[in-house]
Amino acid sequence: MIEPNPNIDISSGLEILSSKRLFNETKDFHQNKIPSLTRLENGKLLLTYVINNEEKSLESSVVLSDSDDNGNNWSKPRVLYKQTGWSCLNMGGLVRFNDEFIRLMIGKIKIDFSLGGDEPFSECVTGYIDSFDGGKSWSNEFNEINLFPAWTEMYGQSNPHLLKDGRYLMATMGTMGRDVQWHAGISFCDPKDNYSLTEPVIIANHPQRHYSDIDVVRLEDNRLLTVIREHNLLKTVYSHSEDEGQTWTPISYTGFCGSNIKLQKLNSGSVACLYRDENPNNRGVSLSISKDGGGNWSYHGQVYSAPKDAKHLPYYKCGYPDLIYLNKTEILGVLHTYPDEDYCMEIHQFLIRDRT
Repeated sequence: MIEPNPNIDISSGLEILSSKRLFNETKDFHQNKIPSLTRLENGKLLLTYVINNEEKSLESSVVLSDSDDNGNNWSKPRVLYKQTGWSCLNMGGLVRFNDEFIRLMIGKIKIDFSLGGDEPFSECVTGYIDSFDGGKSWSNEFNEINLFPAWTEMYGQSNPHLLKDGRYLMATMGTMGRDVQWHAGISFCDPKDNYSLTEPVIIANHPQRHYSDIDVVRLEDNRLLTVIREHNLLKTVYSHSEDEGQTWTPISYTGFCGSNIKLQKLNSGSVACLYRDENPNNRGVSLSISKDGGGNWSYHGQVYSAPKDAKHLPYYKCGYPDLIYLNKTEILGVLHTYPDEDYCMEIHQFLIRDRT
């Protein structure tokens, strides 16, 4: 079992109030991973994540749990999506347009470790199911999304972003072939057009470099900021948009090495970034903060610190942090750990006070 061990310095303006391991398992083998959070207007929290309880199987299911007391207690998870022969997972997770319309972005993949690389998938399909009653029931049909020639992911932990014209912006990424030429960008969807997605606006791409794991946040001055993973150097880059996502500035490096990006604007207007730390001497999920809209970042510790010998292997990496404000000062967060010696993986929950 992997217990939470957050350590954030006080200069961040954030304070860890509590942390715990969710869904304490009695089974010898369990993998709980890739969490996604949202909050309804009445305060109910929804949490989707991925489970695999079969040690010799790569099949997994997407499940849903809910909480009426700010995450102190969670309901028994129920399966929302599974398919025989596939690893099913959150591929962006919960996208709440409103309480009456929540979209769950799901991926299903087939894993072949002989292919090598960070994404040893022989097949990768992304789609969604919908709820129109606050997550009580979900559509049975899996609606596929294809925005790129090969793989499409609607990864963007902060999706969706309401724009001034009433449309929504959605972070997305995809490939030109099997695990090659990753592009990161955004797509628009219009409620007047059945929320259909437009062709992507590409923010970061290069024939020899690869860009993915994108998230977006709106700044105090109304610009949009995005932070994106760059595969080759394992560093992250950032860009701004002053026209609601239509165009973006040339990318620049943030100065930290990260994947599984999650951006959160704090009370002060500063932006927090949680990410799987790709510095091999600092395994875990780290926190960096920018006070100037993304131009400069300072490191402030970790919400999860992994052992130096953590199994940093394809498909078994930690991360996928998500955050949501419970009220004006308290932020609830989730992430999943690296596997332990038995390849069990845990979801950690932490409560942060925003003192900024």
